[in-house]
This record gives sequence, C-alpha cells and structure tokens, in this order.
Amino acid sequence: MKKILSFAAAGAVLAGCAQVSDVTKISGVVNVDAIDEVNVVIPEMSIDTLVPVKDGKFYVEVPANPLVFGSVATANYGVQFIPDGTELEVVIADESRVTSRNSSSIQSRFAAYQEDVETMMNDFNTTVQAIVADTSLSDEQRKASLDSNYNAVTESFVAFNEKTLSENADNIIALVALQQASMMIEDTHADSLIGLLSPALQETKSVKEMKADIQTRMETAEGKMFKDFTVEDSDGKSVRFSDYVGKGKYVLVDFWASWCGPCKAEIPNIRNVYNKYHKKGLEVLSVAVWDQPQATKDTAKVYGVNWKQIINAQQVPTELYGIQGIPHIILFGPDGTILKRNLRGEEIEAEVAKYVK
Repeated sequence: MKKILSFAAAGAVLAGCAQVSDVTKISGVVNVDAIDEVNVVIPEMSIDTLVPVKDGKFYVEVPANPLVFGSVATANYGVQFIPDGTELEVVIADESRVTSRNSSSIQSRFAAYQEDVETMMNDFNTTVQAIVADTSLSDEQRKASLDSNYNAVTESFVAFNEKTLSENADNIIALVALQQASMMIEDTHADSLIGLLSPALQETKSVKEMKADIQTRMETAEGKMFKDFTVEDSDGKSVRFSDYVGKGKYVLVDFWASWCGPCKAEIPNIRNVYNKYHKKGLEVLSVAVWDQPQATKDTAKVYGVNWKQIINAQQVPTELYGIQGIPHIILFGPDGTILKRNLRGEEIEAEVAKYVK
C-alpha cells in the first residue's frame, strides 16, 4: 500500500473537528462476482493502491483530508468518497454507494447535497414537460413560461449553492457548490465566492485553476480589447489573430471543432449572418480548436464554410480567452474591442444588427 502512512500532516486539517479522526476507515462490500481486489485512489494525496477482497469484503485506512475526493473502483464499478476522518461504508454493486457512520460528517452532508440537487433537477424537468405539453399555451406564451421557470430555478439553484458553500467553506463540498453556481453567475460574482473559501481550500489546485480561468475571462470580458495570439496554421505558416481582428471592421469569430455537434448546428446561423452582412462590412472568422486539421477542413467543406478560417489553433485561443466549452462565438468591434461573448442561435444576427447597418 503506497504512501498511505506518509501523510501525518493531513490530520492537522481536522484537528479542530470533534469526533473526527486523522484516519478515514473504509469498510467495503463487493456485490460483484469474481472480484478479488479494488483500487483505492486519491490523486491529490498520491494514493493509488490495490486492496484485496476476501469473501466479498475489504478494508483500508487512509489519512483524513476533507479537501479532496477519493474513489474505490473495480472492473466497471466504482464510487467516489470524501476521506473526512469518519468510518465509511462502501458498497460496490450495480448502484454503488458510500455512507458514513457519522450522520453529521462531511460525507453525509455531501450525500444530502447530491439528493437535494437531484430533487431540484427532477422538479425542473417535470415543470418543463408540463409547460411543453400544455396545449392551451401559444408558442409565445410557452416560451415566456419556460424562460420564467428557468430564471426562477436558476436563481434558486444559485442561492442554494451559495448557502451550501458558506456552510462548508473548509471542505470539498464548497468547491462542488462553487463549480455548480459558477456556471450560472458572472465571473465577478464567482470570484467573490472564492474569497469565502478557507485558506486551505483556496490553495488547492482546483481552486487556483478556477481563479485563473475567471481572471482570464475577466481580462477578455465584453468591453475589453482583444488579446492577440499566433499559431502555426495547418499549412505550416505562422498566423496571427490580429491579421483578422482590429483591422477596422466588425468581426464575428466562431471558435469551433469538427467533432462538436452544437458547433456544426450554429454554422447555418453564421452563414445566414455572413450572407446578409458581409457586403455591409462584416467579416466572419472560424477558428478551429481542439481538432485535427484534416477533420476541420473536411467538415468545413461539407458545411459550406466559405469565409476566413484559422485551422489548427488547438488550445492556444481557448486558454487565452478562458473558453471552457464550444461553440464560443464572439463579436469584435473595428478596433478589436470585445462587444459580445458567447453568442448562440438568433442572438448572433440580433447582435450583429446593432452595429452593422
């Protein structure tokens, strides 16, 4: 068992917690045939060990650390746990689960959090289905009702995660809550929530990366000047973003990839805008990221991409602009100012129409 006993310092994190040990004791049952060992992994603590299974049971102890997740896995079965310093019971089966013998433990609180999130999502989906199935509504009324429901659930979900974060600022649950909320709030808001985390949690790799991503997006937010980058195009030539942006014209830039279904779904919308506004001064640029150059070329040809392209940009622009998902469509002003980020669907033409007359 590798490195399990070399983390004496981990106990200091839990020193002030009553009835919590500096060791997490894991007792497990494997309800799967022909399994003689399970793999226990806690990456942040460099723990990766095989634990023998005898008569369908296993036992292992790991240092307590409420700031990380661990996992128990075998074959195609597994479950995630928090090494919170309590006694955990793990069941490996078709529906694997982990419980703590301490009902107020971090692991128990996390299970309750997951149940609450599932309930909220199920309620949301049920309401959406009811609205969609309501034949008494006109299309306009249905859209308004769906939008109202979405906004209400979003507000409630963000508030729920903020409360969860404040109540768990010294453990990994706060990070999960922050990640959930950050998808629905402004970066400045997310940055303020990071400030509520304990110093120990703020020093973790995940939080540092999140803070860096937020800072990157804030530096490339709407109203900021574009950031230039240089890549080697698929033809081996050096290409600069500034060859296309900041040249005196409005430029609609689509960061996409050939394997991305939603990206391909936006191409007709982009083509419509290009055909309607190109002669009025709009330029369109597709920037292929996270993709194979030949696949980009083949897909662009099939989908009729007949505007300017940068192929083989890979992760360079996505890291620079804090782009975590594609398609990500940005409208730049004539001087290179970022006018609008993350445009989709009908928004694309509506935004372009504000500027290109």
